[in-house]
Amino acid sequence: MNKIIISGLAFFALAVTPPLEGKVIALDAGHGNGDPGAVNQKYQVTEADVNWGVVVALEGKLKTQGAKVVIAERLSTRRERVTDAVNKCQTLYGRKCDALVSVHHNWNDDPAHDGTLVIYNEKQDLPLAQALYDSLLPLTDKPEGFLHGGYGMTVYKNLVSVITEAYYITNDEKAARYLNDLNPDGISSLVLEEADAQVAGLASYFASQSSGGKGKGR
Repeated sequence: MNKIIISGLAFFALAVTPPLEGKVIALDAGHGNGDPGAVNQKYQVTEADVNWGVVVALEGKLKTQGAKVVIAERLSTRRERVTDAVNKCQTLYGRKCDALVSVHHNWNDDPAHDGTLVIYNEKQDLPLAQALYDSLLPLTDKPEGFLHGGYGMTVYKNLVSVITEAYYITNDEKAARYLNDLNPDGISSLVLEEADAQVAGLASYFASQSSGGKGKGR
C-alpha cells in the first residue's frame, strides 16, 4: 500500500507543470536609445541602465523556469516596442505573448523618497499587476498601489501587460546599493533581488490563471 501511495505522489509531482513552463513572456527595458529616463543626481545612476540590467537578469531566470522570453528592441516609442515584442513572439514561437512586463524605476525630487507602484490599463491586466505588486513590494515596504492609466505600453495590441516601478532610482540609498552591493560576478544584488521578485510575481500570476483565479481586489 505504501508503495502505491508513494508512486501516486511521484506521478502527481511529475504531472504538475511549473507555472512558467512554456509561457511566452515579453520584456521591455524602459527608456534607453538615448533616453536615460530618471537620473539619480548624487550618483548619476540612470533609470535606463537599471531597467536594462533587470531585464537581462530576468530573462535568464525566466528561461531556467521553462519560460520562452523575448526582449523588445529599445525603439523610440512604446507603440514600436510593443509591436516589436508581438512580432518576435509570433516569429519565434508562433503565437501571441502571454504577458508583457515593461520594467521601470520611478522618479521623485526627494532623494529619500521611495515606494513601489505598478501601472496597468485594462481589466485583464489587473491580476498580473496585483501579483507583481505583491512580489515587488518587499523591495521598499512602501506601498504606492496600482495606477490605472493609459501609459502607452499597456494599451497596445490587446496584450496582458503592466509597467512596474519597483522603487525610485532617485532614492540615494537604492542608487548606492545598485552601484556598490555587487555579487562575485559584479552584478548588482539589487538587480538580482528585483529579478527574483519579478519571477515570483509572474509565477504567481500564471499559477492563479491555471487554477481559474481572477486575482484579489484592492
